[in-house]
Amino acid sequence: MIIEKTDRYSDELLGFVIACLFCEAISRSEFQSWCLELLGLEETPSFLYDLIEFDEPAFKIYKVIGYVPNWRHSKNEEYALYGVALLRGTVPYDMPLSAAEMLGELTRLPAIQSMYRKVFPSIIF
Repeated sequence: MIIEKTDRYSDELLGFVIACLFCEAISRSEFQSWCLELLGLEETPSFLYDLIEFDEPAFKIYKVIGYVPNWRHSKNEEYALYGVALLRGTVPYDMPLSAAEMLGELTRLPAIQSMYRKVFPSIIF
């Protein structure tokens, strides 16, 4: 699912950003910067303060948040995020498909790249 609004906090947006982190489409410091940017918005949850300093293994992030934010998406959309990581020069540790297949999904699903650019406008690749 494509997220329309990125200028305010939502669980779905957080779920997308965490998926980007898990797929290595963003780095830990980029994740922390994104959290920091949200602190100026209204109605942001207090756990964002903890996420700014989060340095545990990525899978422990849900313990900090207290639940699993849901970005409703298909496997192919997730694969496209691996394609973003590849375009950025990162070879993700645990890719479920080959690099060519991940890049193919990104090409086939341009809305994912568009959403990524909307959420992370300062990241250029």
